[in-house]
Amino acid sequence: MKNHSLLTPIFFIFCPGFIFCHFTVATSTPPYKAVDHIALNCGTSGNSNPPDGRNWTGEIGSKYGPTEQNNKSIFSDAQSHSSVGTVPYTTARLSHFQFTYAFPVAAGPKFVRLYFHSASYSGYEKSKDFFTVKAGSFTLLGNFSTSDSTESKSFFKEFCINVEENQILKLTFIPFSSDYYAFINGIEIVSMPIDLYYSQKGFIKYEWVPEYVAQAPRFYINYSMALEMVYRLNVGGSLIQPKEDTGMFREWSEAIKKYLWSGGTIPRDPSLNPKYSKIPNYTAPDPIYQSAITMGPNMTKNMQSNLTWGLRVDTGFKYLLAEDRADVILWTGSNDTPYYKDYVVMIQNKGEDTRQLSIDLQPRTSEGTLIDAILNGVEVFKLSNPDSHLARLHMVPPQLAQ
Repeated sequence: MKNHSLLTPIFFIFCPGFIFCHFTVATSTPPYKAVDHIALNCGTSGNSNPPDGRNWTGEIGSKYGPTEQNNKSIFSDAQSHSSVGTVPYTTARLSHFQFTYAFPVAAGPKFVRLYFHSASYSGYEKSKDFFTVKAGSFTLLGNFSTSDSTESKSFFKEFCINVEENQILKLTFIPFSSDYYAFINGIEIVSMPIDLYYSQKGFIKYEWVPEYVAQAPRFYINYSMALEMVYRLNVGGSLIQPKEDTGMFREWSEAIKKYLWSGGTIPRDPSLNPKYSKIPNYTAPDPIYQSAITMGPNMTKNMQSNLTWGLRVDTGFKYLLAEDRADVILWTGSNDTPYYKDYVVMIQNKGEDTRQLSIDLQPRTSEGTLIDAILNGVEVFKLSNPDSHLARLHMVPPQLAQ
């Protein structure tokens, strides 16, 4: 594997007042209204309104239907779709040849979510899906196979891409060769605020530019980069469904059982009403700030321990985290006021496929009367490298690797 360096931004979300994890469907207008929201149900026609709160448009007969080489793609139901049961995982477009979707959208940064269901499809051998996905000049997935994915059978990959003025967002699916095939079950495109994850110079206050860990300057995440969402965690609570997000249909995964290595307590307050005086109210949904992990009331024990999370990540990255004076009350000036901090860390490829990223929060023992650490949420994104890649390089089909 080629030795290369990439960058990863890590977003930490704090609220110094507490917390709760009972979630209900929001009936009020969400804090953010997306200019563009396209949810394309591939391989089918007509509209669908599943419980996820999105209006899925069938691609057949829509203006988003793809162009392709040789016009040899097919539509197919997932043969195990009875076990899936939800749009957009029940149908797919598949082809042994390249095909491209084109989306006319407004200028600005977008979420691009690709939905996959690993299953048998009529006329296609399940183990032969091996393909690359590109968005303009960016390689989002390189020689990718859902059969080898560590995800569940139904999953999505989320990316952030900026679209320039008068530019059409194109997504191209390219099989490894004509012996293999590419497929897609669903495509979602959602506009986002210009300063949510990007920190384009001239568009954001310096205080919100991510800290570049172990480096002197801060790091601007420019529109010339693409991002891949690796983790988005509700640290102290359970799964937050996309319809419960702030209008961008982000999913926040439960983190306590799967990723928390250390002990901790889970303070909760169902009456907490976050005061959005420091950050926009669309940054994260209220339930993120209504649940957290802290170390607990035993200050003697806290002085001798950490809050630690372990996150499995691709190599090509070296995750390093440091914030030696994280004082949430000092940052916000009051209780119940949400805040977030961004960090960019340099990652080195050392020849392994994956590695555990350890995130440690440790209380300062020499200052103040409260010896504790707190975290409400974490987001981890991968930044595209100078070659515009987000994928691991030099992957080959399993049959050729033997």
